[in-house]
Amino acid sequence: MKKMGIQKSQGFTIVEMLVSTAIFLIVLTITTSLFLVNVRTQRYLLASVNASENISYAIEVMGREIRTGKNFSSSNNSLSFLNTKNETVKYSLINDRVKREVGGQFEFLTSENIEVTNLNFRVLGNSPDDSLQTRVTILLEVKTKAGNQNLITNLETTLSSRQLEIQ
Repeated sequence: MKKMGIQKSQGFTIVEMLVSTAIFLIVLTITTSLFLVNVRTQRYLLASVNASENISYAIEVMGREIRTGKNFSSSNNSLSFLNTKNETVKYSLINDRVKREVGGQFEFLTSENIEVTNLNFRVLGNSPDDSLQTRVTILLEVKTKAGNQNLITNLETTLSSRQLEIQ
């Protein structure tokens, strides 16, 4: 006699396939979302680092020349002084960029990607009879785009002239 019975097949049922597909799609959605958040964060940090490096360069160039300068005068968004070669140097804010001008020649210290929204110079101790060492304070406000967000950075630094003002 032959046995009548149910034969077992080796495979997955439709319910098992639906459950495994649903779990796979949930994991895929979570992974994709995390990846997109990481890409946005990377763009934001890259823009922040780029702005920081760009402004650090501008501050370094200005600082090196200010430390050896003399006869400072500031007005609005500009600073003028004599460098070690007795050339007039002028730093100013033009078209949202920091500009350095010496003897009619000029260069921009910041790139087009960085928008300098505010640049102020404060000069203290510039008078020879005030018995103070000349100090120049630079105040900068920088705006850069990071994806669809604006990153605003405020920076302030004070530099002392190394030129002794002894009468």
